[in-house]
Amino acid sequence: MLERNLFKYARALASDKDYSEEEQMQFFVRLERACIDNPDLPPTFVANCLMALSISKLDELLPFMPRNAEI
Repeated sequence: MLERNLFKYARALASDKDYSEEEQMQFFVRLERACIDNPDLPPTFVANCLMALSISKLDELLPFMPRNAEI
């Protein structure tokens, strides 16, 4: 019963946010793992962090290079 409701919820969220059902379920799995790894953090905070990481373009950024390499 819970799984069926979770799939329905994922389907509804996916259609609202233009994600596939698979992407939404992957997010739920990542959220569950992150919440288990960080039990002292509120789940909404963890979810917001995961969302921010998923929409950031970290792969496109260049690494920081100081102007003066001697320092």
